[in-house]
Amino acid sequence: MQATPPRGEPDKLAIEARKTTFEEIYLPFRTVQAEREAARCLTCGEHSICEWTCPLHNHIPQWIELVKAGDIDAAVALSHQTNCLPEITGRVCPQDRLCEGACTLRDEYGAVTIGNIERYISDRALSKGWRPDLSDVQKIDKRVAIIGAGPAGLACADVLARNGVSATVYDRHPEIGGLLTFGIPAFKLDKSLLARRREIFSAMGIRFELNCEVGKDISLATLLETYDAVFVGVGTYRSMKAGLPNEDAPGVYDALPFLIANTKQVMGLSESPDAPFIDTADLNVVVLGGGDTAMDCVRTALRHGAAKVTCAYRRDEANMPGSKKEVKNAREEGANFEFNVQPVELVLDTQGASAVFAFCARSLANRMVRDDAVRFLFRAASSTYRRMR
Repeated sequence: MQATPPRGEPDKLAIEARKTTFEEIYLPFRTVQAEREAARCLTCGEHSICEWTCPLHNHIPQWIELVKAGDIDAAVALSHQTNCLPEITGRVCPQDRLCEGACTLRDEYGAVTIGNIERYISDRALSKGWRPDLSDVQKIDKRVAIIGAGPAGLACADVLARNGVSATVYDRHPEIGGLLTFGIPAFKLDKSLLARRREIFSAMGIRFELNCEVGKDISLATLLETYDAVFVGVGTYRSMKAGLPNEDAPGVYDALPFLIANTKQVMGLSESPDAPFIDTADLNVVVLGGGDTAMDCVRTALRHGAAKVTCAYRRDEANMPGSKKEVKNAREEGANFEFNVQPVELVLDTQGASAVFAFCARSLANRMVRDDAVRFLFRAASSTYRRMR
């Protein structure tokens, strides 16, 4: 029996180039790469584990088979049956915890790179002009307003359009996508993809009212009077607080406003009064947390030219909740990591927040316990930190 070849990863931009650009770091699969990965799939069954663990229940084995056969048009049509944004999920969905994490090949040979195959299918088909075929859809006399042009609102609009219902999407931002556009950095998700997807949705008959905030520019009462139904898909932009003393001091920033303002800067859009652009060039930056949002902040600050960027996480690396590849990318790009450190307070000077004061935690019987014998002071005014005890 022929041995299964090892997992094939996509090519990446050179590390030095990544440090100074917000371009996507992962290069698209070439046809030979996609077909090689598709050939690794074992086609486990009609209801495979990878399909079952996908939140959308994408027809993964079926469109992989179509890639093997070279039928990209059929593959992208099948992909769109369950997913209106496959070029997005192929890039940013946490496949390592979902479909690829369930792949039968994972432990011995490495999972099939399902996300990159999904991206390959969509990118190749859409760039060649493939578009959803709604020629058989019968229009019905119903109108729905959708508040929010994020993933939920767009998915709702897509389903409505495919069933002949007129959909109008309202959003306060100048582009569709919600946090896909403004929350995820461009080095993970090129923003031109959302602009192209808006053109596709518009061609499907979906209307967009952008730069229009419901409750400010138009009332909810007006929408209820005008439309047969209203779908609310505004998502959540509320930041989590750490509960630390002085966490609202100058020089301390929440992750989401920081990322949104940076993306607007990259896109050439005006900054919002509630989320001004924060330039971390030449600063010593400390990021608290170990998830994907923390890695986004770390890698954004590195691209600004920060003097030093340190990610401080309260547990060990094995227990970081985010994607392992994002941690690897951050480390490649120059990030520093301090594990088993728990923030206690933000220490201030006359200029505002100058340091993060933390106690070191250690593992004992699988529990994280406080160890006051070791303390760290992470200086935000210089590129060093010193051990306090």
